[in-house]
Order: sequence, then structure tokens, then C-alpha cells
Amino acid sequence: MSKNEGGVTLPRLPNENMSINLYFDSAATTPLHPEVWKEMEAVRDIWGNAGSRHVEGFRARKKMDGYLQRIADSLGVARDQLVLTHGGTDANRKVLWAMRKRIGSENLWCSAQEHSSISDEVLEDHQFNARTFGGLPRNPQFIAIMQANNETGELFDVVALRKKYPNAIILSDWVQGVGKMPINFSEIDFVTISAHKFYGPKGAGILYIRNPEQYRDLSKDTHTKDLITLAGMAKALELLKSENASILQKLTESIEGFIRKNIQNYKIHASDRKRVPGIISVAFKGIRGSELMAKLSDEEGICISTGSACTSDILAPSRIIQQIEKDSKWQYPIRIGLHTLLTDTDIQHFCELLAHYVGEMRD
Repeated sequence: MSKNEGGVTLPRLPNENMSINLYFDSAATTPLHPEVWKEMEAVRDIWGNAGSRHVEGFRARKKMDGYLQRIADSLGVARDQLVLTHGGTDANRKVLWAMRKRIGSENLWCSAQEHSSISDEVLEDHQFNARTFGGLPRNPQFIAIMQANNETGELFDVVALRKKYPNAIILSDWVQGVGKMPINFSEIDFVTISAHKFYGPKGAGILYIRNPEQYRDLSKDTHTKDLITLAGMAKALELLKSENASILQKLTESIEGFIRKNIQNYKIHASDRKRVPGIISVAFKGIRGSELMAKLSDEEGICISTGSACTSDILAPSRIIQQIEKDSKWQYPIRIGLHTLLTDTDIQHFCELLAHYVGEMRD
């Protein structure tokens, strides 16, 4: 048990070293699954460069090819449709830089809710409404749209976009979707994913190319590969289960239900939209999310965040929140990112502390 400054006794988990029970920032990075760590340890002594023409290089190449095939099998695609990257940002920029060379910046369009790795590479006046597709030209050549927004979890209809623009080249950032939604890349030209969003290691990602023969500049994949992170990503994909989404949905509903019942003056962003399970962006009237984030971290060791999946900007509302929420009193939310290793007890503990500190800060 712990006590706050007023002497009120607060619940504490039995094992204070189990920090995974206090971790609610999985939109930024999920915990590393124990089985993933074992897989990575198993290849730590294979240190040859897979491009080297000697016994250690051949040994590394054989292992690497095996892991790449396992990844392809997990995603339901062909091996030659996959390019290894250093993560989602690296994969997104590879595509955008290649397309800029091919068709020019003036022909690149992205939704206004994209991750900065995409929005920073597209002309500011070439950003469209992700919900309605308003703002796109009649026949766009290239369109980037997220499968799920990394701050609110809102889902965007890539299939509808394809039907409306059958001739466009489409890039879809699936970084927040893998492990939470059924995988189907069939309507998309480029898809990017990152292992540290689905219980794998950082620094490992995949770029899926529907027609690799048309993009040899992207598919030749010449950078030096890290076998250890590749092994971790392959194992993480194999461990994903169809029930993950239902588990995350149940946890999401538990937290949102608690907030609705026990905390006044709140707003859950995109609550009226289809969302990927496991991401909650909620603002509490009169409280800056960054201050609540710091309070929970300093006092209780609980990890949440604000802003996008990779940053926590304490000075200003995020670009995305300002776009979807015009009322300034709701522009400072916290973002809660859930993972499947959390228990009902963990959720209850988190909710009680959240209500306590929201009340304390308002008082």
C-alpha cells in the first residue's frame, strides 16, 4: 500500500517489481514478449554478416532466410514482397523518397492525421480529410493514409479509398494495426509495420510491396541486416493470436466504462468512430495531460503518454488533436496504450489511481 500527501491509503500491486503491470503506453512500445526474448537469445552467437561470402556469412544468411519466410507466412504474403527496414518511420520514408523521385512532390498526397514520418515529407497543402477524403484531387497518383491513428486509435477505410481511386498508388501505415486487427494487405500497394508495436524488438520493421517487380529501387534491400532483431520480429508475429483483439477490446471497455461511471467532465476522442482496440485518448476538463502523466509516473510508477506514439510533448497540444478537437479545454488528453499481458486486477488498480489523481489535481 502507498499513501498520498493527504495520508489517504492507495492500493498497490503485491509485487512492486512487476512494472509490466503498471505499463499503459503500448501505443508507443509494447513490452517485449518473453518468448521473443528467448528467440533472440538463441541466435546471439551468429554474428556473421549475411552478405559475406564465407562460412559465417552463409550461416547467418541461412538463418535470415528462414526468419524472412516465417514472417511472410505469418503475414500471408510472398517472401519477395517483403523488405526489411529499421521500423515504421524508416519504411514510410523509403516509400516517400522513392515516389518523390518518380513522380515529384506535387503528386504526393497524405491524410491530415498521418505520423510525422509521412506528413513531414508531403507538401502542407497536399493533406486531405482522412474520414471523408475531402481535399483530394480528381485523379491523385499517390496517397498515404494510416490504417489506425496512433493517438486516438481511429480506423480509416483504406478499402473505400481504393474503390474511389482505383488507379492511385496507396501507402498505408499499419504500425498500430498489426496484432489488433485481421491482416489483409490485398488492396494496398505499400504497407509499413514495426515490430515494437506487437511485442517485438525496436529497430525492426517491414515494408510490404504488392508488386515488387515494379519497384526494384525499393525491393533490392541492400542494407546490413540484424539477425537478432529479425528473429524477434518473426517470433512476435507468430505469437499473435486472433483473440488478441477481443482481449484488448475488453480492457478498453473496462477503462472507458470506469471513466464514464466514476469521473466527471471528460472527453474520449473519436469515441463515436470505429477504433482499433487498445488505444484510448481521453481529456479531463481543467487538467493538462502532461501534468497527469507526470503525476502518475512520479507517484505510482504508472506509464502513460500524451501526443503521438513516439513523443510526449508537454508544451502544446499535438497537431492531430488540434485538428480533430477545436475546443481548447479538450486539447490536452492522456493516451492510454494497452497490451495483452495486463490483467483485470491491473486495470482496476490503474482506474482507481486515475480517478484519485484526477480528483486530487482538480481539488
